[in-house]
Amino acid sequence: MKAWMLFLAILLMAVPSFAQTMPDPELHGADVWFGTFSIVACDPATGDLGVAVASRPVGAGAAVNWAEAGIGAIATQAGANRTYGPKAIALIKQGMAPADIVKKITDEDPGREGRQVAVIDNKCRTGVFTSQTILNRNGATYAGSIQGTNYSVQGNTLASEEVVKAMAAAFEAGKDKPLDERLMDALDAGNAKGGDARGMGSAGILVVRPVAPDNITSIGRRVDLRVDHHLENPFRELRRILNMSSLAPHYATASRQLAEQGKYAEALAAQKKAVELNPSAQNHYGYAQRCAQLGEHLNALIALREAVRLQPNLKEDALKNAVFDKMKNMPEFKSTIGSSN
Repeated sequence: MKAWMLFLAILLMAVPSFAQTMPDPELHGADVWFGTFSIVACDPATGDLGVAVASRPVGAGAAVNWAEAGIGAIATQAGANRTYGPKAIALIKQGMAPADIVKKITDEDPGREGRQVAVIDNKCRTGVFTSQTILNRNGATYAGSIQGTNYSVQGNTLASEEVVKAMAAAFEAGKDKPLDERLMDALDAGNAKGGDARGMGSAGILVVRPVAPDNITSIGRRVDLRVDHHLENPFRELRRILNMSSLAPHYATASRQLAEQGKYAEALAAQKKAVELNPSAQNHYGYAQRCAQLGEHLNALIALREAVRLQPNLKEDALKNAVFDKMKNMPEFKSTIGSSN
């Protein structure tokens, strides 16, 4: 009997924690409650549309983030209504403005008092709804949003209003950066001000870009990254993955393009950024080329040695590469690539 009573006590103690991960019946079948901070944004120069989110629960990026290339991006959070994403996309295609879309989908939702949603379209117009009811959940001190040029930041169950203020400031400060980096900066800034009042858990970034009509291989999803469960620091992990998969290639591509234009100093600076973000063999090799083009042969050799150490087959490419012609008779170059010429 004592054993059964002990088991029952343990089970009852576990119920509140378990219940927090279940759908709230008051929200008419809504998904897990996402006490969240997010940003929706666009880049008129590239046509990029993006959304980024962070929250305590597992898998926030998969539930909150929605986007379609050339159309719009949506963040649906708090009592996340996952139908908001496809509904908003369809209404943008019909020509409806985001503010009207948000009003329509929330007015039609019997669980609207548990929602927070933000929409941005391909004209960089925004629409946001925050139910005041969610202010009373989980001891939150703030729920709300800030709209600015080409973006909206919003959150609920936040440590304070400073979270969204910091996100807006970080996004606005990164005007010369690619959209995915600006979104990441906004998440980091929000987290630095306390973020989700319950702590860290998951984060995600989604960025889409229009593709040519005859492109049959791409849906325009340029960045689609998530850290679904990382209680220690999902922001650091998301930044690491973003650096390797998107930002380093961005700066390496920019470096090549600048070099082709004869802007070698600018190309070197861009390639240095690529190496810092991802010190791969290819990025070190690119840095060696930029240094050689500027006549910085010693720095070129240092970078080339690291490149071939990481990827020995680059030796053959270096032998054929005209960029290194002025270095090929140097003993240090020969010893680096194993040339007997």
